[in-house]
Amino acid sequence: MAYISYSESGDNPLTKLLGHNPELLKNWMTLLDSFYNSCDLDRKLQEEVRRAVAYQVGCAYCMSHGCPTQLIEDVKTKVAVDFAKKVIQIERQVTEQDIAALKEHFSEKEIAELCAFICYGMGLARFGAILNVDVSFVK
Repeated sequence: MAYISYSESGDNPLTKLLGHNPELLKNWMTLLDSFYNSCDLDRKLQEEVRRAVAYQVGCAYCMSHGCPTQLIEDVKTKVAVDFAKKVIQIERQVTEQDIAALKEHFSEKEIAELCAFICYGMGLARFGAILNVDVSFVK
């Protein structure tokens, strides 16, 4: 059970926790929509990154939406997922070489979008993990 009560605002357990402040929830979801609808990053790549972030951070609700793919065949997606896993590991600093490796597969715009998407996902997953969000839907 979550450590705080669920609000009336939101469509799922995670957004119902954010929904204690409806304006925050609205803006948070607007940003998520921007990632999915305005970025150059492929939607399947984003989903693999989201899954990797969820499992690295440990948000039960985020993990309930799918396990990371064990064998990623698309090189660009694999590079993005590996980078996301490194970013999440606080003790490992992202280096200029890490970004140079991304530049072999991504434009600078895509790198900026990828880094922002990873940070957004980390924040949302950590929020869920911190508050012990439930996996089941709450009405």
